[in-house]
Amino acid sequence: MGDVQGDLVLRPGLQKGLLLPGVSVVAGIVIVGGVIAGSAPMAAVLIVGGLFTVSAVLMIGAVLTSRITLSAHELVVQGLFGRHRRPRSAIAEAVRVTIVGANGRSAGESLFLLDTHRDPLIRVSGGAYTREDFDRLVDALGVPCSGPEGPVTAKEFHRMHPGLAPWAERHATLLAFAIVGAVCALIAAAVAFFAVF
Repeated sequence: MGDVQGDLVLRPGLQKGLLLPGVSVVAGIVIVGGVIAGSAPMAAVLIVGGLFTVSAVLMIGAVLTSRITLSAHELVVQGLFGRHRRPRSAIAEAVRVTIVGANGRSAGESLFLLDTHRDPLIRVSGGAYTREDFDRLVDALGVPCSGPEGPVTAKEFHRMHPGLAPWAERHATLLAFAIVGAVCALIAAAVAFFAVF
């Protein structure tokens, strides 16, 4: 992170940002090793290995391309697949929150930037950013900032600030089971298909 030509530029810390991709790579190696040890068809090994490789590459790409830039005229949040721009003058309020999942773990702090009607303009997820980064951004914006005192679940946050926490986040456990079920069904179908041929 650093200041460039009067703009505030925040970048994820590499050590914190690359932790999750590192864990994904190790998990992928262990799972692929287990699939190979179980004498699974090569197609299953390729599918599982490919899924973990793609996810790790995407996570690393996100860390390397992400940045938050606040200029005199606009806020730009850059990610792997896009860039969100909002006029600085439209930002009237900030809400900081640490949302925890059902297991009590958090993906990091989030910063919601709202307009004068308290409608969300943009959400900055802080999984790779530090509290100090968010402190600098809120200080530079110079808008009122509020939020829960401690970590809350997405459902609790939704009750406090309706409309900010999306449905998928409020029902993360259900969504996770649906995704795992779909992936398992896909792998089982691929194994059955290649076992026949």
